[in-house]
Amino acid sequence: MAAPHTVMLQRRGHEPWGFRLQGGRDFRMELSVKKIMPGSPAEGQLHQGDVIMSIGQHRAHDLTHMQAQQLIKNAGSSLQLGIQAGANADFANIKPKGPIKFSPWRQR
Repeated sequence: MAAPHTVMLQRRGHEPWGFRLQGGRDFRMELSVKKIMPGSPAEGQLHQGDVIMSIGQHRAHDLTHMQAQQLIKNAGSSLQLGIQAGANADFANIKPKGPIKFSPWRQR
C-alpha cells in the first residue's frame, strides 16, 4: 500500500469538488472516497477507495459524516486532504484477459 500523502484540490467559485464521500465516525467506517466525477477538480487527484486521513487540519478519524461534509463544503476555493491510497487502488487497472467465463446473471 502506498504511503499517505497530501492532495490539494483547487476549484473556481462554488464548483463542486467532484467526489462522493462515504463513512465517518457515526457509521463506524473510515472516511473514504466513494466516487469521482469526470471533469471535476478531484479527477486525477483522488481515486475510488482512497481513505481520507485528514481534512485541512482536522483528523478525519474523529469526524462524523456530516462534520466531514461541512468541512469540505466550507473549504472555499482550495481543499487540503490527507490521503491513504485504498486497498483497491492497486487493482483498479486490472482487466480480465480472454473471454469472460461466467456471469452473475442467470439466463433463462
